[in-house]
Amino acid sequence: MKIGVTIHKDQDLYVVIDPITGVASQGKTVDEALKNFEEAFELWFENAEDWEKERAIKGEPVTTKVIEIKV
Repeated sequence: MKIGVTIHKDQDLYVVIDPITGVASQGKTVDEALKNFEEAFELWFENAEDWEKERAIKGEPVTTKVIEIKV
């Protein structure tokens, strides 16, 4: 299964989030955060309702873009 995730740094940790399911994890390195995400996603998938699994399988994000907003 392919999952589109976003990765960002929050202070000293890297955070990985799947915007379709909301599953997230973190780690001290990108690799650690991705490994932790895989484990979290597998646990989520095992316990997800059928409609949630279907959404996760079909919901492939097209792109993530960084935009600048003046506030």
